[in-house]
Amino acid sequence: MLTLVAGAHTPAAAAGVPVLSLREKAAESGVLIGSGAVNPDYLDDPQFAKVLPEQFDSLSPENELKWSWVQPEKGAFDFTKLDKLVDFAEEHDMAVKGHGLISGCCNPPWLEKITDPDELRAAMTTHFRAIMTRYAGKMDRWDVATEVLSTFGGTGLSKNYFYRVLGPDYLAEAFRIAHAADPNAKLFLNESLVESYPEKRQELYDLVSDLVARGVPIDGVGLETHVTLAAPAPGVITEMVNSYKALGLEVAITEMDVHLNPGERHDVEQAQIYWSVVTEALAAGVRDISFWGFTDKYAYTWLPGAKPLMFDENYKPKAAYFATWTALAIHSAVSGGKGSGSAGDIVRTLVASGAVDARDAPELTSMLKSAAQRLDGGKRDVRSAVSEVQWDQVRTGPGRP
Repeated sequence: MLTLVAGAHTPAAAAGVPVLSLREKAAESGVLIGSGAVNPDYLDDPQFAKVLPEQFDSLSPENELKWSWVQPEKGAFDFTKLDKLVDFAEEHDMAVKGHGLISGCCNPPWLEKITDPDELRAAMTTHFRAIMTRYAGKMDRWDVATEVLSTFGGTGLSKNYFYRVLGPDYLAEAFRIAHAADPNAKLFLNESLVESYPEKRQELYDLVSDLVARGVPIDGVGLETHVTLAAPAPGVITEMVNSYKALGLEVAITEMDVHLNPGERHDVEQAQIYWSVVTEALAAGVRDISFWGFTDKYAYTWLPGAKPLMFDENYKPKAAYFATWTALAIHSAVSGGKGSGSAGDIVRTLVASGAVDARDAPELTSMLKSAAQRLDGGKRDVRSAVSEVQWDQVRTGPGRP
């Protein structure tokens, strides 16, 4: 059942075989699809430098924008590695994410010797202005601060260096300094694990809503979405997106990867998580999704043996890649102005695009209709049903060998 044409191709296909592209499929419905954790040295790997712009239309640095890399000594700025990333992005018509201006880690010793609040504010002003002026108009957004809450939540703001010197309102000060450095810049707060820990999720919302209520210039929230062992509970991403939209803010998925224990069903289980997160995020209105890298060749994991990314070490796409591509294809069919969004219309568009074999169209149509029927007695549209469909059903369900 549902033998995807996608499964027969790879992004590094032989001559004459179509090359699938997440970038092209995402662009059909105005979605920005990106790879983060791009170390400029990776661009010296010819295959990395080929696949990155084929598959993604945005990138973000790994650590190269953090303070220790950009200004390791007071007044001594080093933009060499950032310039390399920005130049590559411009050459390939890609957006760049400004990740991230301050964080709890990665501060040079000279900075952390400062204990006077006014002196630290002056240092932040100089640092932000130098970076944001240099790259004005070249960064799609700036992560002004990242991972500001305690790791698993429950204790509020992490007592990092900036907190210790400036106090608990240091975030508001950081956003105001960034806004003064570039009044046209889009400013985000980036946080981890909120999709998994309800108490931390509430802490982030309380923090952001307070900033908004006080007129602090914040434009959006980044949800890192580093998934370990199990997907977020259904509906959590939708709930978060809706809550921040109600505050007038944008929401992005900024660092998604999926860390699972090795096992016989690893690839299918990983693909299901990519499928469920991406389909729910798209249905909720997220239009900016980035992964924390794309090839396991350069992956970082905290789970022994995990292979968290969509391509293996040899740049061969895994099931997670095809799950993501198909999620984008279905979203394009519904939201790209190509049809009504009925189950039949979705399937016809997927067949026309080559995503689904025509022989599988009746069964996929039935599957989507059944999923929609389970949601509120069929009162919600088929788009809402997509995340109810399991990826292993889509890829390897019964009915055809």
